[in-house]
Amino acid sequence: MRSVSGDCVSRLVLAAFICLLAGPVPVSAQDNQACLACHQVEGPKVAFPGGGALDTRIDPVQFGRSVHGAFTCTTCHTRHTGYPHPPQTATTARAYQVVAQQICATCHADQTRAFEGSVHGQGVRMGLGDVPLCTSCHTAHAVTKTQTAAFRNNIPEVCGNCHADQQIMRRYGLLPVYQTYQAEFHGVTTRLYRLVTPLAPSPAAVCYDCHTAHSVRRVADPASAVSPANLLATCRRCHTDAGRFFATGWTEHKTPSLRAATLVFMVQVFYWVLIPVTVGVLAVLTALDLWHFAVRKWGGGR
Repeated sequence: MRSVSGDCVSRLVLAAFICLLAGPVPVSAQDNQACLACHQVEGPKVAFPGGGALDTRIDPVQFGRSVHGAFTCTTCHTRHTGYPHPPQTATTARAYQVVAQQICATCHADQTRAFEGSVHGQGVRMGLGDVPLCTSCHTAHAVTKTQTAAFRNNIPEVCGNCHADQQIMRRYGLLPVYQTYQAEFHGVTTRLYRLVTPLAPSPAAVCYDCHTAHSVRRVADPASAVSPANLLATCRRCHTDAGRFFATGWTEHKTPSLRAATLVFMVQVFYWVLIPVTVGVLAVLTALDLWHFAVRKWGGGR
C-alpha cells in the first residue's frame, strides 16, 4: 500500500472532519466537487476483508477529459449520495468490481449482452479471478473514445495486459498470441504507428478487427469471427479482393516451424539464408572493386 504524504493526509483528515461535523451531506446533482474533496487525494485505499484493495483516488483532469466527464458521480454511484457512504457488501475487491460492472450495463446494454456471451463473460460467471471486466480494458474514470487513433493503436497493449502474461496463457491452454502478433506484419505496423505517428490510426488489423471487441469467442465456436468457416469473410473486411485460399496463409498465432505454418517457416528460412549470402557476396565484390581501384591508382597500373 502506498504511503500518503503529510499534505495529503492533512487534506483528507480536514475533508473527512468537515463531513462528519455536518452529518450526512447530499451530493449535488450538478457538482462533483464534494466527492473530489476526498477522492482526488492521493493515497487512501478501500481494503476488503476477503482480500484486495481498491485505490479510491480520481484524477479530476483525466475524468474531465473522459467520455463520462459531463456525468455526476452519482450517475454511476447511485448509492453514494451522501457521507458517510453506505457500507460495502462485497468481501473482496474482485467481487466489488464484478458487481460494479452492472453499472456499465445501465447505458451499454448491447455491449453487455455481447460480453456476456463471450469467453470473457463466461469466465466472469464461472468466478475466474483473472478474466477481464469492463474496467480492465476501458478503465473506470478515464474512459476514452474508442474512435480515436490512440485507442486503436494501443489495443494490442490493452489485450496484452492478459495475453502477454505467460502464466495466464498456460493456465487456459492458450497460444502466446500477443508475442506472435507483435512479430507479424499487423503487429509491427501497429506498433510503428503507435510510436511514430500516434495521431494516425494504424491501417493494419488490431485485435478487435478479427476477434471483435465484446463478443470474443473460442475459435472452435461456429459463431466466432475467426472460426474456419468465417475466417475468410473476416479477412475480407480489410482485404476485399482476397481469394478463397487467402486465409490459409494465416499462422493462427503459431510460431512458424516445421510443424506449424510450415510453408511460412520455409520462406523465412529461405530469406534467412538469402539475405546474409547476398549481403556477403556484395561486400566481397565491393572489397575486390576497391582493391582493384587502389592497385590501378597507386600500384603503377600493374
